[in-house]
Amino acid sequence: MISKDSILRKIPVAIEPKQAMFIDGIRHSAEIIDLAYSRLCTTLTHLALEPPSPESLQTTAPSAFLDAWAIVDAVDRFRMLYQLMPGITFVAPEAGVKTLKEVMQPFRDLRNVADHLAQRADYVVAKGGAALGVLSWVTGFKVDPPTLWFCTLRPGTIRKPPEFRQEPLTTTVDWPTDRICLVAGEYEGNLSSIRPHIERRVKHLEAQLENAFAKFGVLDGPAANDVFLRQAYQLAPGQGPQE
Repeated sequence: MISKDSILRKIPVAIEPKQAMFIDGIRHSAEIIDLAYSRLCTTLTHLALEPPSPESLQTTAPSAFLDAWAIVDAVDRFRMLYQLMPGITFVAPEAGVKTLKEVMQPFRDLRNVADHLAQRADYVVAKGGAALGVLSWVTGFKVDPPTLWFCTLRPGTIRKPPEFRQEPLTTTVDWPTDRICLVAGEYEGNLSSIRPHIERRVKHLEAQLENAFAKFGVLDGPAANDVFLRQAYQLAPGQGPQE
């Protein structure tokens, strides 16, 4: 989603710090979405093709939900930074095409449920939900004819057997795993389908920045990017490891 030579990695020194922070935040959000989605796909594909034992599921499930909620958080952060970024311009919405706010609203709703889980416990329980939410996805295991596993991962205490999906799946599939959805309360966010919307906005922002930086002649002065520093630190006597 963010190439190595993206303009988002080459913010000129002349850009004011506030605007640079918005650009950095947008880039970080997109990078987190990319990384977390890749790891989540790997985890869920493995679960579908090689069903885990109850013991291994106890470690695999937290990993899957860690990445799923990281995507939700990053999507919501991207939405806020992108919409409020100083100087950005937006084209008029096309007829029949959902706006960024509309496609990202489910993720805002998911965040609200997660952020106020204790206060909304009765609501989540009434909806048959779980503390971490519920993940569902499809994973293909046979190419000809195309055959998929529909999988559900519900962590926590189970009081009744989960229901199997009945309606036919009409989605196209990014093989092998696609249509990864996270449900919390009555809200569902499609972690797979949101990615093209994010990528489209990233490309739009990159084009605007390329033009703006070239116009003001500041392309040749990029600031430092993603710096790692290390220095030795000596503990005072008595502060070392204790037996």
